[in-house]
Amino acid sequence: MALVTAERELGRRLQLVQGIHWLYGAQGDAYAALLRGYGSEPHPAYERARAAGPLWRSRLGVRVCTGYAPARRLLAARTAEGPVAQPRAALAWDEGLPDGGELPGADQVREPAARAAERALAGLRGEVDLVASVAARVPVEVLADVHGLTGTDRVRLAEACAGAAGALDAALAPPAYDDAVRLLDAVGTLRDLLGDEAARAAVVGVRAARELIAGVLHALLGDPEAAAAAVREDPALLVTETLRHDPPVKLHTFSLAEDVEAAGERVAAGEQVAVLVAAANRDPEAFTTPDRFVPDRYAAAGVPEPLVPAPHGVAVEAFARGQAEAVVAAVAGVGGLAAAGGLPTAAGGVLAAAGGAVRLGRSPVTWGLERVPARVGG
Repeated sequence: MALVTAERELGRRLQLVQGIHWLYGAQGDAYAALLRGYGSEPHPAYERARAAGPLWRSRLGVRVCTGYAPARRLLAARTAEGPVAQPRAALAWDEGLPDGGELPGADQVREPAARAAERALAGLRGEVDLVASVAARVPVEVLADVHGLTGTDRVRLAEACAGAAGALDAALAPPAYDDAVRLLDAVGTLRDLLGDEAARAAVVGVRAARELIAGVLHALLGDPEAAAAAVREDPALLVTETLRHDPPVKLHTFSLAEDVEAAGERVAAGEQVAVLVAAANRDPEAFTTPDRFVPDRYAAAGVPEPLVPAPHGVAVEAFARGQAEAVVAAVAGVGGLAAAGGLPTAAGGVLAAAGGAVRLGRSPVTWGLERVPARVGG
């Protein structure tokens, strides 16, 4: 009976949050509309939010930040700890887990990521989806190597990471009931495999790395000649520009532990803040031609670094960046040249785009790439 009651309560809460987002979004609240997430392309939603100002209050009771300078100030402030750090979660998937959690650094993941990328790329034939074939696969294999998992435990890890892939978005945009149950079960499996301390970091880190790798692959195929030039200059430039242009964590919510002055306003301790990272990283006051993907902008001095938050208290940049840089080297090859209409592969073929990329709906935190279609030709 207790289980049935808990299930009903979960279903009611998910429906209630969905209804509030729908109502306020329909009434013109740009933040609620973004959480509702019906559009397939996120940037019009960010533009509507930016039009409301660099820092404004949503009807959902959240201070929404779209400007680069105030976002950087808020992200650098002390945040609340414990349950109040992530208040009003639509689905509290990390309830009972220790706060924060550390991921392996870039130097620890580059070698296993390079091996995983080479294995993934070697198997590409004909029409492929680079998200499923590469971006979703590499971080899981890296995590398995780091934790020394073998045999059936590696299979269980892959299945659990797939089941928990929607966790970051589910905290703000409630999933369907069956998806919520599947997600919570997957987190339980990760706790069994990795322990409570590492489970939160695994959920957050694998998804962030997947999105950064997918974003890099999307950029590589979108303009192979420019991508090849960036790789010759420095592969890290391509990854840095992806962090700015298509960040793996596009929305970050938290509560402040101290008063902060930002955009000429006082944001009080205890207030909930939503930094629209994807909007702030394209702030025209901080970046020239912000909507263009220009990797060599970071070859010059004085360009602001892209904002990369720590969702659920987990610092993801080094873990995701190390893997993305390894994938860039494996796909394009340092010093490699763009082929006609695509990128050369180690086997002598050409990897080229095969249609437009598809983004997930109702995923306001990652607005992730669901598919990046590509074709491997001889």
